[in-house]
Amino acid sequence: MRRYPPTLGFGVAFALWVLAAASTLVVPDRLTEASATVAGIPFAVIAFAVLVWAVAAYRNRQATVRLRYWTPWIGVVAAWVLVWEFATAKTGWLEPPHFASPQQLLQVYLDDGGLLASCTWHSLVLLVVGFVIGAVGGLVTGIAAGWSKTVAYWWHPLMLALGPVPPATILPVVFILFPSTYAGSVFMVALGVWFPVSFLTRVGVSGVARGYFDVAQTLGASNRFLIWRVAVPGALPSIFTGLFMGLCASLTALAVAELLGVKNGLGWYIQWTKGWAAYPRMYAAIVIMIVLCAGAITVLLSIRNRVLAWQKDLVRW
Repeated sequence: MRRYPPTLGFGVAFALWVLAAASTLVVPDRLTEASATVAGIPFAVIAFAVLVWAVAAYRNRQATVRLRYWTPWIGVVAAWVLVWEFATAKTGWLEPPHFASPQQLLQVYLDDGGLLASCTWHSLVLLVVGFVIGAVGGLVTGIAAGWSKTVAYWWHPLMLALGPVPPATILPVVFILFPSTYAGSVFMVALGVWFPVSFLTRVGVSGVARGYFDVAQTLGASNRFLIWRVAVPGALPSIFTGLFMGLCASLTALAVAELLGVKNGLGWYIQWTKGWAAYPRMYAAIVIMIVLCAGAITVLLSIRNRVLAWQKDLVRW
C-alpha cells in the first residue's frame, strides 16, 4: 500500500499549533482577565486533531490531498493565534478594553453561552424567514415579468424605483408602517432579497433560447409546461446568481435591522455590549455572525452545485 508522509509545510503548521498551546499554558500572562487554560486547552486539542488527521492520511490518498490543500491555512491560523496571544495576554502590547486576548474571547462563550445561543437562534430565524419571503416573491415577480410583456410593463418602473434603494435608508418608514419591529425587520431582509432575485430571474427567463419553446410547443406543451419545464430550468443559473446576491443583501439588512430594531439577535447583542464597552463580548458576537454568514453562503453554494450538476466544468462560482 502506498504511503503519504507529511510534508515539511505540515510539520511547520503542526509545530506552530503545539507552540501556541504550550506558550499559552506555560508563559505567564501579563493580563489576567481570563484563565490561560480557557485558550490553551482548545489549542492543544486542535494540535492533536491535526496530528490525528496526518496519521489518518498516511495511508489514505484522499485524506492526504485534503490535508495538503488545507495545510497553508492551518499554518497561517496557528501563526496568527500565536502572534495574537503574545501581543495581548503575554506582553500587553495591545491593551484592553479595545483589544481582547484569545482567553478573553473564549471566556465569553463560557460566560454568555446561553445568551449568545439565544441571539444566534433569533438571528437565524429572522434571516431564514426574511430570505424565504423575499426569494419566493422575487421568483414569482421575476418569472411573471420574464414571461409576460404586460407584467414587465408594470414591473420595470417599480424595480427602478424600489430595487436600488438600500433597505437601511427606509428603516424609519418601515418601523412606522409595520405593527412591530420584528415584522419590519423581516420586511427589510425580504426587500434586500427580492430585488436581485426578481431582476435576475426575469433576465434568466427572458434569455432562454426561443428554439426550446418552439420544440416544446410542436410536441403539444401547454403554457404551464413551457413556464415550469422550459423557462424556469433554463433560467436556473441566473436564478441562483440572484439568490446568492440576495443572500448577501439579506445579511446586510439583517445586521442593520437588529442593530436598530429588534430586542434580540446578534446585531442587538453587538450594540448592547458596545454600549457597555464590553468589547470582548462584542468581538465574540461578531465571530459568530461571520460563521453564520459563511455557513449560509456555503449551504446555498452546495444546493446550487447539486441542482446544477449538469453545469459542472462549464460555470464555476
